[in-house]
Amino acid sequence: MSSQHFDSPVDHGAIINVVTWFLVVSTILSFVTRMATKLAVSRRMNGDDVVIFAALLCTIGQSVAVSFQASLNHPIHDLDDSQLRRFQQSAYAADLLYIPSLCLAKLSVALLLRSITPNVLHNRIIFAIGVTTITWATCSELTRAFQCRLPTPWRFLGGTCFNRTAFWNVFGAINILTDSALILLPFAIVWRLQVSMKRKIVIGGCFAARSLVVAATVVQLFYLNRTSDSQNLTLDFWSTAVCTQVVQNISIITACVPYLKPFFESLESGMIRSDDLRRRGMKFPYGYGSGKSAGSTTQGQSLTPSRVAKRSETSHALREIPSEGNFGLGHHANATTVTAARDNWDDGSETSQSKIIRQTTTWTVNAEP
Repeated sequence: MSSQHFDSPVDHGAIINVVTWFLVVSTILSFVTRMATKLAVSRRMNGDDVVIFAALLCTIGQSVAVSFQASLNHPIHDLDDSQLRRFQQSAYAADLLYIPSLCLAKLSVALLLRSITPNVLHNRIIFAIGVTTITWATCSELTRAFQCRLPTPWRFLGGTCFNRTAFWNVFGAINILTDSALILLPFAIVWRLQVSMKRKIVIGGCFAARSLVVAATVVQLFYLNRTSDSQNLTLDFWSTAVCTQVVQNISIITACVPYLKPFFESLESGMIRSDDLRRRGMKFPYGYGSGKSAGSTTQGQSLTPSRVAKRSETSHALREIPSEGNFGLGHHANATTVTAARDNWDDGSETSQSKIIRQTTTWTVNAEP
């Protein structure tokens, strides 16, 4: 049956292709918007941009492989041996690109979170999430690469393979757990920011968009288990394939949401100063904006001189003003020093210490007999 029938009982290839390439185009536009906004606002690129670009490349490659599969979305008895081989090889390539695509999208979000919080505990949690994600992806990639007996590891139809359904169930469960962590952690970070509640909601909400990935993964696992015992997998795989494309592309799109202009402006106004804190060597175990001044030491927080931001001082002094006509009292001297101390790390904060003006006045009177 030709794929020109959009939704025939024996061919859903057209649906797979339409959904796949619509999502890919949407993902590319999200990435372009992300980069344009970031360059316009901050005029710099970071490691998370390179990582998300690599994820996009994996997604495009995976989508090409799925399109080859979609062209063979026919009943298994209608396919010859060469077609079955291409179908399985396409599925094999698609899976090997799908895993790193999800991994890189998660790492991009983790790197963004790390760049916006100087909190030691938060950074440790982010590091743990990153290590877990890399370990999960590496083990999954190796397992999927050698799922069936060599020299044909791609031959899952009629070959000797492990339980593929169990593998993807475990893979999906860990995918949900890591995404849930990337959804919840930003709220802990945002809670300590010295910004308005409205901005906190906006910033937290843009990270919460990853809940769509969790929902799509649940649906993906449902259809995967529903078709696990199918004897006509070349035809029945289409529902799982569509869900897989949704999970993969939404993962990248939601990683780009914090860089859309309204959200990114909130990030810039509320969080971006923490990057300067980290470069200066300042660490805040209780998070940015804990209400302590830069020079104070509190329980669990010690700031050594190397961790204190440099101050810029402006002084104006009056020195030794002679008195003409001092009525025999000699002369009077007046010295006044006004110092405006500015902590660079606290610029723009709602509870800024940068507006404090310190004034020291000294009077000296010399009396002559």
